[in-house]
Amino acid sequence: MKYTGRIAIVTVCLVLSVIVRLYGIFYYNYPPLGFPYVGITITFIFYWLGKQYDMVKFLSEKDTLTKLYNRRYVIQTFPKLIASIDKKAGKLSLFLIDVDNFKVINDTYGHETGDRVLQRISSLLALPTDKSTIVARWAGDEFLLVAPFTDQEGADIIIQRIHKELRKSSEELRIDISVSIGTSEYPGDAQTFNDLLNIADQNMYKLKFLKK
Repeated sequence: MKYTGRIAIVTVCLVLSVIVRLYGIFYYNYPPLGFPYVGITITFIFYWLGKQYDMVKFLSEKDTLTKLYNRRYVIQTFPKLIASIDKKAGKLSLFLIDVDNFKVINDTYGHETGDRVLQRISSLLALPTDKSTIVARWAGDEFLLVAPFTDQEGADIIIQRIHKELRKSSEELRIDISVSIGTSEYPGDAQTFNDLLNIADQNMYKLKFLKK
């Protein structure tokens, strides 16, 4: 969770406190070295208010289990990404990632272990990504990765990295963890988010069918 709200509101509070203190010193002979009881109290109140703002913002954008972005954030942010892509005539790759046999994992090892698997996958998806890349939990055991300025070659590299890291996680957790990844590319495959998502979804289910 970021500290944007707390930093902003406490900064404003401190600036106002200094202004009030100087005003009191020059116009009301307030002792310059007097302990700022009122200022400190107000600063703590403002800090608490800023913390509540940061919490609300975090919950509106992030998934509580994985700490990844949620569906709402992706939908709100995607048009801005497309505008940036269009300005530079670039490409964008969208990845829909579904955990294979997740129900089996839950039924065999329990939901607590299932949650740990989701958290591990979230961590490896979010690790070495570009700052502009969005990684989100899309549904229960589905993740979405949106990589601006990434073509098919770049997408293949990302997919290879994900599978490599998952093999390591499988060995560490002693659980067979794998995913099926469907991709689509803007603007070649589709022009809208929903169309890109549908194409990636179809490609992902094709992979699942081949695995069976």
